Amino acid sequence: MGRDLAGALTLLDPGVAAEAGAAHGQLASGLTGGGLALSCHKLVENAARATVLLAPGLLRLDARPVQDTLQVMTRSLHDRNVVRWTVVNEEVLREYKSTADPFRITWAVELPLEPRPILGRVSLVMTADLEHGLAHFVVQAVLREASA
Repeated sequence: MGRDLAGALTLLDPGVAAEAGAAHGQLASGLTGGGLALSCHKLVENAARATVLLAPGLLRLDARPVQDTLQVMTRSLHDRNVVRWTVVNEEVLREYKSTADPFRITWAVELPLEPRPILGRVSLVMTADLEHGLAHFVVQAVLREASA
């Protein structure tokens, strides 16, 4: 097994992800046929930055609700490659008009490893309660090695 391939399998280990994400309220499980599923939900106070998804050695997603806006910070955690994030449905960004409505965004993610990249989807849903200064986040990710 090549060095990158072994590394990819470690990056998709649900045990490692469950342990690393436990402090953030994250659950991790393996997928049939290989891969990693992550899920997290969290209440975040207005203006606080919170980690809402963590795949050790791969990626991290932080969110910060600020009054009627949302800041999302993505971070590559891999030492040799950068995770590529691509918004899947850009019209959601243009159509979002009110924090009274839940906000949903989905990204396609890719870590270009050799011989096969890691590919996946990350979805974030936010419901805000401005009166109480809170936002509720639900984040899910599905990550797999690309088929040969």
